[in-house]
Amino acid sequence: LHHAVQLAEYLRDQNIMPKQVQDFYPTPATLSTCMFYTGYDPRTMEPVYVPIKNRDKARQRALIQYKKPQNKKLVVEALKEAGREDLIGSDKKALVYEATRDFKNPKNKQHKKNKRSGKRKSFKK
Repeated sequence: LHHAVQLAEYLRDQNIMPKQVQDFYPTPATLSTCMFYTGYDPRTMEPVYVPIKNRDKARQRALIQYKKPQNKKLVVEALKEAGREDLIGSDKKALVYEATRDFKNPKNKQHKKNKRSGKRKSFKK
């Protein structure tokens, strides 16, 4: 996850926004296939992180496409897990802005609608 955050920072600094991100599928008889299946670099025998769970892959994909609104929740989750809360906020170095108030949540709207009729409640004196 640390490397995915670094990649997101690099993309931000270079002003690059990939339209698509492809999952890795190993090709037979390559070093990357060996790393994918064993979790080790065959040249050095050092452990290599391999995201197996779909959630881990989704977080990495979201970090690469951090500007997409649908990825915001996963990006915030990944940054918090990586200990990089400094990249959340309104700073120009931030990847995403985490609002304290959810404007899409109907409970936060000032004018609530009547559940039965769908009309707004009127405040009569």
